[in-house]
Order: sequence, then C-alpha cells, then structure tokens
Amino acid sequence: MRFYAERPIRLAGQLLFDLIALTWIAGFAWLAELARSAVLELRAPGHRMIEAGGGLRTTFTDAAHSASGVPFVGDDLAGALVRGGSAGDVLVDAGARLLEVIGLAATGVAVVIVAVSLIPVLAVWSPRRFRYAHAAGEAVAMRAQGPDLLALRALTELPHQQLARIGTEPASAWRSGEPEVISQLAGMRLASLGLRVS
Repeated sequence: MRFYAERPIRLAGQLLFDLIALTWIAGFAWLAELARSAVLELRAPGHRMIEAGGGLRTTFTDAAHSASGVPFVGDDLAGALVRGGSAGDVLVDAGARLLEVIGLAATGVAVVIVAVSLIPVLAVWSPRRFRYAHAAGEAVAMRAQGPDLLALRALTELPHQQLARIGTEPASAWRSGEPEVISQLAGMRLASLGLRVS
C-alpha cells in the first residue's frame, strides 16, 4: 500500500486533506473536552450536599456526645441525636450519587461529540484514503513488472473520454500489443494516481 502520491500537486492535495481531517478530529476533541468540563460544573450542588451532610452528621454526633452527660435522660437523648445524624449520612450518600451521575453524563456527552465527529472521517475520508493506498500500491508493483498490466488497468478503470485521447480503439491497440499505446495507457494510469512513470 502506498498512502501518498509521487507528483507534487497530488501529494500536496493529499497532505492538505489529511491535515483538514486531523484538524477536524482535534477540533471536535477540544469541543468534547469543553462540553465535558461544562457538564462537570453541575457538580457544585453535589459537593454542597456532601458538605451539608457531613456538617449535619458532625453536629448531631457532637450533640449526642454532650447529651449523654445529662442526668436520667442522657442516654435516650443521645440515642435520638445519633439517629438524627443519619440524615447527614443520607445527604452525603445522595451528594455522592449525584456526583457519580454527573461524571457519567459528562463522559457520555464527550463520547457522543467525538463519535459524531468521526462519522464523516470514517465515512468519507478514510475509505477514499485506503482505496487510493491500495490502488497506488498495486500500480507501483505493476510499474516494476512492466507497462502491460498498467495499460490493462487503465482500460478498465479510466473514463472513456480520457481513453479516447489515445485513439478510437485503445483496447484493440492494447490487444495487438502496440508498444506506444501500451506505454501511453500505462502512463495515464500512473498519472491518474499521481505516480511517476518510472
């Protein structure tokens, strides 16, 4: 496989389109990171819930500790305050779950943006580049073996209008083994791929 042409104009075009494709992917990766960061900004309420729950739990725990010293009802009062501190645990747990959900949502948004950006690259750019690489690799191998196979490939793949420049019956000339026509056809096939004749 050969990914790039040998002729400067075709090579410059290929490099330009490759650069555009890479810039496209990099731009959408940057956009995905921006979107992810924006979604992660929504974590502030979750952090506040965790802080509030932790503060509530600490307050109730301290109060329970203090209440345990009250005569007669201290143990009952302390037990009630400890149970009240479990509300803080609920808040901490809810805040942690909210942070987890927002983190998953942020990652999901970033993945969707990157996946959508890859659709045109995978549907248009990538198949064209690999088709070219395959065809150019075959043409370079045929060039090393001589012009006959390249001429045949030109007859089967080049447009009729292009073949008509050689003459009215290029296929007959190829079958007859006319060296000049075979050489012209081979050169046309190589030129269509941006490759040099030799």
